[in-house]
Amino acid sequence: MTWTDWCGPDMKNMEAQFNPRISIGPDTGLWLARWADTAVLRKNELGGQFDLAYGDHPLMRFDLHPGCADLPIIINIHGGYWRALNKADMNHHMADLSQAGFGVVNMDYPLCPEVSLTKILACLDTGISAVLSELDKAGLRQKLVLMGHSAGAHMAMHLSHHPELAGRLAGIAALSGIYQTELVLKLSVNDDVRLTKSEAARWNCLTHMPATGPAYYIAVGGGEPSGWIDQSWMMADALRQRGDNVVFHGCGSQHHFSVVDCLCNRNDTDGARMQSWIAEL
Repeated sequence: MTWTDWCGPDMKNMEAQFNPRISIGPDTGLWLARWADTAVLRKNELGGQFDLAYGDHPLMRFDLHPGCADLPIIINIHGGYWRALNKADMNHHMADLSQAGFGVVNMDYPLCPEVSLTKILACLDTGISAVLSELDKAGLRQKLVLMGHSAGAHMAMHLSHHPELAGRLAGIAALSGIYQTELVLKLSVNDDVRLTKSEAARWNCLTHMPATGPAYYIAVGGGEPSGWIDQSWMMADALRQRGDNVVFHGCGSQHHFSVVDCLCNRNDTDGARMQSWIAEL
């Protein structure tokens, strides 16, 4: 099965399958508001540094929160269909991971439509170099894990090819990702993303696979639409067929936003499973 199997004559089914704001409905605003409020309340739980610049754009910034020396450092890339949200919206998730002992890097990036997806990935490529330089200056040489949610999972796959990550990137945790970028051409979100056909083909993770070497943890909410779940299953299957070390994890009845809450929470069964995987890399 591929995303084209979900196309209907009026494309409403495409929106329901591949636009989380549509599939969740009016509760989307409530969830995002709760994320923002909780992130503000828990920011002070995070030590380290905020808003380290990796470029001139005001969104080319990252936060660095050191953790235990014997655990990997997680480099997080937020979602938002490349057009919305920011790193601060995930401060509560970073606090959860920090409480579990992980060092975390939380990255921001310029958004569509101000810049293209191609430009976003170029910015993050620069950002990864800056992050590694900062880690080296601080003497933080632990294994690294790229973690991304939604569009962030997609970008984590492509960033796995960063040459400076060779020998340091132990794993990728991809949470509820989108991987076949051509489907975006059929969605209303493309009014902002403005993805071209050539870009969509270039950034498809199934035809331009992530790096070999890291282990992969592909997670998705069990309560998400079938088409969206298929994205994660197809990504995991492609990696498995290639011979990669890959775990596929369907998380109960979780939807596109609640799945992040549970996976970052070590006291949740699903979260404990993912975090044990990261710790053992």
